[in-house]
Amino acid sequence: MKNLIHFLTKNISPLQIITKNSFWITIGKILGGILRALLVIFSARILGPDLYGSFALAINFVLIFSFLPELGLTAILTRELSKRKEEKEKIFNEILSFSLILSFLSYILILILGRIFIKDFKAIQILPILGIMMIFDVLREFSYAVYRAELKAELQGILHLITNFLLFMFGIISLIKYKSEIALSYAYFISIGIGFILSSLFLTKFLKRFKFIFDLQTYKFYFNSSWPIAVANALYLLLLFTDSIILGWFYPSYIVGIYNSAVKINEFLILFPTGISLALLPLFSSNLNKNNKNELKEMMEFGIYLNYLITLPLIFGIFALSDKLILFLFGEKYITAMYGLKILIPSLISTSIFMTFSQFLIAIDRRVELLIYEFIGYLINVILNIILIPKFDFIAASYATTVSSFITFMLGYFALQKYLNFNLWSGFIKPFISSLILFVFLFAFKSINFILLIFLGFILYFLSLLILKDRIFYEVKQNLNIIKGY
Repeated sequence: MKNLIHFLTKNISPLQIITKNSFWITIGKILGGILRALLVIFSARILGPDLYGSFALAINFVLIFSFLPELGLTAILTRELSKRKEEKEKIFNEILSFSLILSFLSYILILILGRIFIKDFKAIQILPILGIMMIFDVLREFSYAVYRAELKAELQGILHLITNFLLFMFGIISLIKYKSEIALSYAYFISIGIGFILSSLFLTKFLKRFKFIFDLQTYKFYFNSSWPIAVANALYLLLLFTDSIILGWFYPSYIVGIYNSAVKINEFLILFPTGISLALLPLFSSNLNKNNKNELKEMMEFGIYLNYLITLPLIFGIFALSDKLILFLFGEKYITAMYGLKILIPSLISTSIFMTFSQFLIAIDRRVELLIYEFIGYLINVILNIILIPKFDFIAASYATTVSSFITFMLGYFALQKYLNFNLWSGFIKPFISSLILFVFLFAFKSINFILLIFLGFILYFLSLLILKDRIFYEVKQNLNIIKGY
């Protein structure tokens, strides 16, 4: 037990640091995501498809603009703090000042453009509340960027969990007491605001010396590196939420609510592999100075392998149990969402590995090279949505998202090969075989209790990996042996 604690709290070796920081970021996002997903479930059930559709439309519109105050600067903050350790305070002051200006501009845009592009009056009403919530959320991410740079992802994991616990509690209270989308919006505003304050408490050494810096030349320096990330984030958010906006234009909020129940499950599941990509950035950045391509290649392949390990069982599991999952989470009113979920879920693997690609290109300051492919993917998505949604509602939106996601992923893979010649299929076979076994089991015993089935499937998956002597057990054992001598 002592060795495991050391494994999860000390920085010992590059692959162990990736695993440790991935663990904390992922566990925080997963547990926080579970709480947020439970809130989404209660919201959908208590508000119903109509009111929940209005809330989903408003928050999706607001989140599209979250790229502007963030502008890719959190990744740049992590990278620069990892590379220029002697200038930490200066870098923090400059980047945070830049983001504060952008936050004000983004809020004004939300209020103005919301009245142009949103027809639903209930959704328009809650835009000002959710706009401030979004800014608090972005500023909270700046704290996490510092934690990642200092290889202290445990702080991010714990604080992310606390914030989402507060969101869950305030959200449930507001839903039970008021049963309105406005009350739910205030719950988001208050809880995210408290989370922002708590995350700031661990940055006192930076905040005590914080000075607002207005320097266009300095902003230009960071913008030159961050704008490709910002555009990529904007395209990702547009890809994620444009379909809801288009659905809301052609169909009533009820259809938007049905579709978003499937989308929210997909969004939640992407939290599992997100921690891997976030943990890789500081290690990619620090190892570039050593110019060791073999170590960078090993890190990339290990990151891709971890993505397979996590996403493949999720995809196969959803294919087997999509109907039971929708019924369990949202109830019979949302049962048709199972079709959208089955179509959306394969995009999980392409999106997760693409995030790993982007972290490497951020580290070498070449993130801009993926933008053309992301734009192509987004353009395909929008064209498919506009053509097909009027005839095939949310089914069309689901296909558009998955198709565009895989096209973007494949183009990104070929773009990355000129910088790092890595094996995309490294470590694929054993997680794939174990996931296939999991699918057969889940489908064959589909009639038994849902929770019990998930629990047994989880055990079966890892037993299959153990029998196949998967790499993950070797890596854990090797690092535990290192810890004994630490």
